[in-house]
Amino acid sequence: MSRAPDPPRDLDAIALPAGSLAIADLHLDPASAEHSAAFVDFTRRVAGAPALLILGDFYDAWVGRAHAALPGAAATIQALSKLTASGTGVHVLHGNRDFLLDAHFERATGARIHPRGLLSRLPGGSACLWIHGDELCTLDHAYQRLRRVIRSGPVRGLSRTLPLGVGRGIARRLRSASVQAVAAKLPDEKSIQLDAARRWAREAAVPRLVCGHAHEYRRVELGDGAELIVLDAFGGPRDVLVVGAAGELEAHGSASWVTG
Repeated sequence: MSRAPDPPRDLDAIALPAGSLAIADLHLDPASAEHSAAFVDFTRRVAGAPALLILGDFYDAWVGRAHAALPGAAATIQALSKLTASGTGVHVLHGNRDFLLDAHFERATGARIHPRGLLSRLPGGSACLWIHGDELCTLDHAYQRLRRVIRSGPVRGLSRTLPLGVGRGIARRLRSASVQAVAAKLPDEKSIQLDAARRWAREAAVPRLVCGHAHEYRRVELGDGAELIVLDAFGGPRDVLVVGAAGELEAHGSASWVTG
């Protein structure tokens, strides 16, 4: 049986003021500027927000920094650069599709990458843990084994040397294999496990745990005063989480959200 990831220790920690935003699971195509248009428009409408958290799977695939030259990647990198220049702090978590985003991406965008997740202090003093969410799919033993391998140092080092054509070919094969594997899994294997969420919230000593990955909005009471919030994939009706003045977290739709 594969061991599920342990809750990480010594995570990066930031303060999130009122008006900060979180989104997840955009699955943007680095090769398509058209596919990135909705996100680019969103960045224009939220410019000046205190912070934007992207909870993983920003790109549908990212197999090395050569991807940054593709039209869709170039458009999103430019949009993020303009957003950070407006004063918005951008924080990007690794997802299961874009865990090879690295310091090269940080330099190009002004964003900060948090590979293992992020702790935040909200207005009013409460704490929140932000992760991608694949860590909580603990019944998918095959995926958890693969997760450890593909995030290892040797694989990450190899990705930095891949020519663009080779990287894109690997990305296509990985996407195809992922679609086939997900289709063959039982529903419980693909699901976020609440026992895992409880453990992560308890060990992080936070009352709220927020993630994406499942692509469907949920708010679940975990017991002992803890809550799990799962965001819709970007483009869904409740795909942006907004930090309120008292530290409350409210879900809205990104299509109509404007920072004012």
